[in-house]
Amino acid sequence: MNKWLVAAGITIAAFSNSCSTDFDLNADFIETPVVYGLLDASVDTQYIRINRAYLSDEVDGLTMATDPESIYYGDELQVRIEEYNFGTLINTYPVERVDGDTLGMPKQEGIFANSPNILYRFVADLDYTHSYKLVAENTETGKIITAETALIDSFAIIRPDDENVFPFSVGLSPQNTFQLRWKSAQDAKIYDLTMRFHYREGIYYPEGDSIHYTYSGYKDWVIDRNVETESTDGNIITTYDVPGETFFNFIKSEFPPVADFSFIRIADSVQFFIDGGGLELFTYFEYNNATLGITEGQITQAYSNVNGGLGILSSRFHKEGKIYPLTLQTRDSIACSVVTGGLNFAPDGATFGFPYCD
Repeated sequence: MNKWLVAAGITIAAFSNSCSTDFDLNADFIETPVVYGLLDASVDTQYIRINRAYLSDEVDGLTMATDPESIYYGDELQVRIEEYNFGTLINTYPVERVDGDTLGMPKQEGIFANSPNILYRFVADLDYTHSYKLVAENTETGKIITAETALIDSFAIIRPDDENVFPFSVGLSPQNTFQLRWKSAQDAKIYDLTMRFHYREGIYYPEGDSIHYTYSGYKDWVIDRNVETESTDGNIITTYDVPGETFFNFIKSEFPPVADFSFIRIADSVQFFIDGGGLELFTYFEYNNATLGITEGQITQAYSNVNGGLGILSSRFHKEGKIYPLTLQTRDSIACSVVTGGLNFAPDGATFGFPYCD
């Protein structure tokens, strides 16, 4: 049977001999561009992936996936972004073809060619009150695709409160939760939540009762993905209970114990990141997760808002909270709890026995 693979993360179900003949694998070639783009008004540089689906009677699909010429367009694809204000075209931005490998943006490994990593880039100060339309034309075939999206507005994290003038510390233990709270963004339907855990490492010298720090870094914990809200209206208070037990298990998985008794880790602080995603992205996830597959011998249509192609053009907004110290009790728990004890973390400096639990 012919092999049909689609680039850019659009999943197509595998076929069996019971496939309906209504789907003709030997039909004439149809050019099918595949788009994946999330425009973000919080940054000035936007990246969009545009690949092409391919169909071959001669070459195995997995073999074609390793050939960049099979999945990428060349200079024949001309791309632009049009900016509209209540239906009136006010700006046009040329989009350049770039190799992500040269920009420190390598493609994740998979069945498709890893290098080059062809992306389409444009620079602009996006206005969340405007809409943006992608237009891509294959100058060799005359094929044109379009996709349009509104933008997500900025929003505020209100717990921890970035505007609070009073000191604030984040407290977590394996037995409790921390209530993360934000005001929803206009036109956002789903959110990804991430906590950045800042820490230090060093060597303890008991002779001088001091720690010589040798490293300072962080690890990101993805708290949850695709957290759905009831409304896309902005300025609605949204709450999420961050589970302390899961946070402590994250630390346990990321920090192996070190046999050197003098090696010390310090739990410093945390920072929250919230990424809002547009309604099109929510619909894309919901529809495809529910319907991809074969029903009664037919291939179910995947959701797409790309006219003349497949894929998704939507928006996101990346919100970074401030860095907040951990409470004394949280530092003590990370150092001495049943879950994370023995990972070389020191309790709070005010705790008797510092930098050890006993």
